[in-house]
Parts: sequence; structure tokens; C-alpha cells
Amino acid sequence: CIFFLPIALIVSLIVRFRKCSDDKPRLVWGSTPIINNSYWSRSMEKYGYCSQTFTFNYYSLINERDDWDKILAEKYYFFPLVAKPVVAFIHSLLIYDVFLLSYDGYFLGNTSLRHLQAHLLKLAGKKIVIIPYGSDGYVYRRIRSTSWISALMISYPGASKNQHRIAKNVDYWNKYADAIVATGMGVDGIGRWDVLAPNSLVLDLEKWTVGSNKSSANGIDSKVVVAHSPNHRGCKGTEFIIAAVDQLKEEGLNIELRLLEGVKNDEVRNILCEKAHILIEQLIFTGHGLSGLEGMASGIPTVSNLEDETYTLPMRRWSYLDECPLVSATPENIVDVLRKLVTNPHLRDELGKAGRKYVEKYHGYDSAHHLFSNVIDYIYGRKESIINLYHPILGEYPNRMPKIEHPLVKNQIAD
Repeated sequence: CIFFLPIALIVSLIVRFRKCSDDKPRLVWGSTPIINNSYWSRSMEKYGYCSQTFTFNYYSLINERDDWDKILAEKYYFFPLVAKPVVAFIHSLLIYDVFLLSYDGYFLGNTSLRHLQAHLLKLAGKKIVIIPYGSDGYVYRRIRSTSWISALMISYPGASKNQHRIAKNVDYWNKYADAIVATGMGVDGIGRWDVLAPNSLVLDLEKWTVGSNKSSANGIDSKVVVAHSPNHRGCKGTEFIIAAVDQLKEEGLNIELRLLEGVKNDEVRNILCEKAHILIEQLIFTGHGLSGLEGMASGIPTVSNLEDETYTLPMRRWSYLDECPLVSATPENIVDVLRKLVTNPHLRDELGKAGRKYVEKYHGYDSAHHLFSNVIDYIYGRKESIINLYHPILGEYPNRMPKIEHPLVKNQIAD
């Protein structure tokens, strides 16, 4: 790889003096194949940007090839495998202006040039936006919740041996990034963010629609179907969900648990929109991910852990978490929470409608465009700050539409 360094330096200098449009700069999302990048990229493309994903490969078990633009494994056939990441990096300097990355960095992250990535990008006049997705930024010793550390030890024990490397990546990109976008409540230990929201993920709401599975089933006269995607079981508390459903069955409730494991996105969408009455996303981590949005977008009540005020209070105070109709539950109270949802179809209907309104307000493609167009204005110096972008009082965006009304109190079902 070191033999490509002179070429990278020359290309960076040449590109630096080539004028680009900072109004609609060319965007690249990479290089780890996180599906969120595909959704963000498509949303920006819809609003007139040249926006592409460029990743090493993709997770074929759950994603489709059509979800992605450029795949490294399919390009640069005349170069040996070991040289492809460097070639992709140099090529990207020529065709993109803004690099939207995780703490994994771009294609040089696993090469001897990894600590020169930011310097080469800066030399070429490129802008860097870091969006952590989880394992790229989690330094276990910096996490405040010991429950979450324990869950991570169950699902990702290997990362505990790489804390030093991950911490170095976090500190490196924090220093050189033009902006850090915190993608949820998983901001433990990263130490910097320029914009804060409970979750900045988005969905194509033309595909995710409210289905016909809204019913008056109450678990007594008719069956209630509960869905759960049990990938990363330790992190999601899957065993507690299974045990809770079993206990409710023993109590005599007519309830079915559908485990969506290794299921492609299209099939998950069909089940949530047409078959499930409730989605339980996870019970350990304080916050929610893409699965939680999918449940709400489908118009069904969605359960996730929102218990720890160390994480939730800042999101209520400086962002729009109070509008979120996710039902909070933990391993200790999931039986009670699930019983209330199963036996109360009116409550399910109320929460399902509020959930759909919530994702329409905060998690459609227009939401991604709002976020990243403001980020672009910020990194090009047209905005002084974006830290209050979602402030419930100062932020224009949360107040452009009425507040989402729901029956929960701090995400708890009121007795």
C-alpha cells in the first residue's frame, strides 16, 4: 500500500485546486455496508444531489444487491485484491466532495495508510462527516451502562479486546471530521457531536405502509401476533422476550411470537405490515434502531427500552423524544407491558396511529434531506452551528408540524 502514497498525494494536490460546487456537492457514503447509508443516500439523490454508496461488499443474507451503488468486490478487476482499497480511495478523491463515513473510516481503514486518510482527504479539500453506527464507536470502558456492556459482551465479546484500536479511531476522526452526526442514544464515550437527535435513521415511507393487520384481537377471543427480529440476541434481550410470551401463554392468553431471524427486508416488511400486531425491538439498549422505525411505520405499537434517563433526558430536553410513541420495556417488566398491549386493542390502535405520524414527521426521506442539507451548510461555513437543529423550542423543524400526541408518559403506559 505504501507504494500508492505518492500517487495519492499527487491526486490530492491536483483535486484540491479543482473547483467543486459546495451548494450541491457530490456525496459518497461508505465504506462499511450499513443499510442506513443506502437510505440516506437515496434520500439525498431524490433531492437533486449526486449521492452514492461505495462499500466493500454487502450483507446478502438480509440485503439486496439493488440496495447499493458501487461495490468494491465488483470493481478494478485489473488490480490485485490487496490494492483495490487504495485504488478506490484515490478514485474517490476524483469524483466525490463530501465523505460520509463511520469511525471505521474509508477504504484505507485496514491498510498501512489508515492514519493518513483524513490528511489525504483534507489535502484534497474534501469534507468529512462521521456517522457512528455502533461497533465502530463503542469503546466498552467508556460506556456508562453496565447492563449494555454486559449485553455487548454476550453478542460481541471480541470488541472488548480491541478497545484500544477502536478508541484510537474515535479520537482520530473526532479530531479531523468536519461534523459528527450522533445517530441516536448510542453516543457513549464518543465525546463529540455537532447535531443530536434520538435517531436520524430514515425509511422509504412509500414502501413502508400501514397494512391491514389492525384488528380487535385481545388475546382471549382471538390471537395476537408479536414480532421480534432476534439478530444479536444478547444485545436485544431475546431470551427475556421468549420467556415473557411463554408466561403469558401459561396465563391463558392467545399469543404467538414470530421470530424474524435471517429474513430479508422485503419479507420483514410484509410480516410487519400484514401479519403482526406488536413489534418488540429490544429490551437492553436505551434507544431504538431501524427495526423500531419499521414497526412504527407499519402502524403497530412498538416496544423498546427507553428507561435510563442518563440517555433519555438529554433527548427530551434538547430534542424531540417526548413526541416518540415507543413503549418502553425492560426484561423486568416486559410481561406486564406485553400483557397490557395484547389485551387492549384500543391502546394498540392509538399507539400504532401515533407511531405512523411520528415516522412521517421525523423519519422520511424529507427528514434525511433536512438533516444532511443542514450538515452540508455547516461544513461549508454557511451555518455557525447545528447543535440546536432539533431543539423542541429553538428548532424550526420540530415545530413545523403539530406535536405528536400519544397516551404514554415518558414512554410508559399510564395505569
